[in-house]
Amino acid sequence: MKLASISFEKIVLIAMLTIAFGTVTIGGVSVSVTNHDRVIMGVQSGGANLSGMTESEVLQYFKQVGKSKLSRPAALLMYKERSWTINPEDIHLRAEAEKAAKEAYAVGRTGILLRDILTQMQCAIFGKNIILAGAYDQSLLDNVLKSVKAQIDTQPVNAAVELHDGGAIKKIPAVTGLTLDTTPIKEDLDSKFKSLHISVRETLQPSIQEPFITNEDIAAIDTVLGSYTTSFFPGARGDNISIAASHLQGVLIRSQSTLSFNDIVGRRTRTAGYKNAGVIIDGEPAIDVGGGVCQVSSTLYNAVLLAGMKPTVRSSHFLPSHYVPAGRDATVADDLLDFVFQNPLPHPVYLVVGNTGTELTVSVLGTRADLTGQTIALVTEGSQSHPSLYRIWSKNGQVVNQEYMHTDNYS
Repeated sequence: MKLASISFEKIVLIAMLTIAFGTVTIGGVSVSVTNHDRVIMGVQSGGANLSGMTESEVLQYFKQVGKSKLSRPAALLMYKERSWTINPEDIHLRAEAEKAAKEAYAVGRTGILLRDILTQMQCAIFGKNIILAGAYDQSLLDNVLKSVKAQIDTQPVNAAVELHDGGAIKKIPAVTGLTLDTTPIKEDLDSKFKSLHISVRETLQPSIQEPFITNEDIAAIDTVLGSYTTSFFPGARGDNISIAASHLQGVLIRSQSTLSFNDIVGRRTRTAGYKNAGVIIDGEPAIDVGGGVCQVSSTLYNAVLLAGMKPTVRSSHFLPSHYVPAGRDATVADDLLDFVFQNPLPHPVYLVVGNTGTELTVSVLGTRADLTGQTIALVTEGSQSHPSLYRIWSKNGQVVNQEYMHTDNYS
């Protein structure tokens, strides 16, 4: 009884397998016959059924889809009120219709019968999606993005203050710097263009570089706190004075900050444009590169004293200078002598330089209220060789402070 039962079960299993195989074979053959010279059942593209199309028909279909997609702009790049349109022809964007058509028609056609039958049955049941891809000239996109970048990129420009005749002050607003990184934009557009997901809308986000001097830094500047003028003759010495003085133009010293003359002006070298001119070395007249620069530092020294600044590093010459009173010079030398001062006032101060070619004027602009209505005068006492300098602070015509500055000993 047991042997008979096992044999019967085997017979049933074999019969079921035979029926299943026959069904698959008949179904496969039926599907294969149906798909003869046509895109097989279940093949689609973006929800559109491609089954039953000939190879030429599916090619025409993809060409039409591509034409429709490419009838609109490829991308729109936007930054604030500005925009840039990238059209398909600008980058030679095209639909790869031939590639998509061949891929659709090739499904289930490897030439291996059993594999093709199984693929066709699987496709009929589960479907197969064909993607119409795009292609474009990347070098043309690079050129477009470079052009956009060139229109957006902006160097930061400091806010500035101009001093006009009569003491009128004009403020020039700062310009915020912008830098556009096109790499992430290109990567995003690349994926969209290659999948023909257009029109793409990109909001550009350039990085921002604030200028060193902002509108807020100069907002409270409303007057000339102190100004001083010295005279010189044109020539090599005058040229050196002009070069050094130009570095002071537009310098801002924030509250409690210091300014180093040597740091701002830089080394006096021929490479920097300086010429040989008269100097004093160890108390003796000589000729050296940069002669005349001490007149600039001395002019600055007098201007900052009158503006209420606080000198922190200052040295006199060996001999009194002809361009400022004795005791009111400030000598400088590369790597040896510097002139440094601090801004003790609540607001920033701003340097303005005037140069007529024979006269140098340095003005310190600031906030009138910072001096609390006081005015400043400079008084020298003592002899020409041993002068003592005092800064006199007055208010409403009355002296409120007599500030001792220093006593110099000239050779």
